[in-house]
Amino acid sequence: MSLTLYPFVKYSKVLIEVIPFGGSIDNIGLTYFARDELAKSIQIGCLVEVPFRNTIDYAIVTNTESREIPENPKSIVRIVTSIPLLAPYQIQSIFDSSSYYFVHTHHILSLFLSKTLVRYLEKKDFIALLPQISSKRKNTSTILGFYHHTSDVPFFQAIQEHIKGNTVVVFPDDFSIEAYLRTYPLDSETTLVIPDKLTETKKYKAFCSVYNGEKNIIIWTRRILYYNLSHYENILYIEDSLHKSAMRFGHTYKHLEILRKMAPQSNCNITILSTLPSIESMYLLHTGVYRWIKH
Repeated sequence: MSLTLYPFVKYSKVLIEVIPFGGSIDNIGLTYFARDELAKSIQIGCLVEVPFRNTIDYAIVTNTESREIPENPKSIVRIVTSIPLLAPYQIQSIFDSSSYYFVHTHHILSLFLSKTLVRYLEKKDFIALLPQISSKRKNTSTILGFYHHTSDVPFFQAIQEHIKGNTVVVFPDDFSIEAYLRTYPLDSETTLVIPDKLTETKKYKAFCSVYNGEKNIIIWTRRILYYNLSHYENILYIEDSLHKSAMRFGHTYKHLEILRKMAPQSNCNITILSTLPSIESMYLLHTGVYRWIKH
């Protein structure tokens, strides 16, 4: 008897949704089933292997209780790692961005997690990743804070004053980071500065450092938005009209739009700092998407 003729009750409690790295259908995940012994170790964000098209492909688990009944169900081959590589807020952001940009989910997934990095992590047996601890913080607001810097206080000083607790500071580029560090030199005990251009080995180290929350403060460019920031309470985004978007697979993604998709899903308090706000930012401030922060 073929697998497609098995009664649904055989695997009704272990239907799993995933996004394969090699392809997807529109803005939804694909449904597979998992054997009981595998299902117990599968959680949202973990990495599995699934049959996809004519090969076996990596896939990120997006839902452990799928209600979709596949027409020709296939089985998850194995769990590559039960440690979630992506946080639930990232996965929801992937789906929201996919719908917003009309781009297949696996293309958005590649922004958050590349297949090359996954292979590097597997080569190292994922031993550098510490188990994630569920945060007790809950962000119930979709509103981003917006600070328009107009005072006589130097802008870098204003940035420094907004860094509180575990904070990710998102600069436009390496040049602005270097200028900031000339005014406020790096404290290597508490702060991690990551340059924009990285080798594959350094990308692996950066991923692990951010994932584990090794430092209280991380300073990086827009690239940091696509990393797992579950350990951090605050995101400080420095607005700059010259660095608004990223290009990948023929599509252009606005960093601030990705940030706005993250806002209602993550537990981060997000603040945008700007000396010269864009027209878009002023409109979002006027319509209540942003909340005005007074000095």
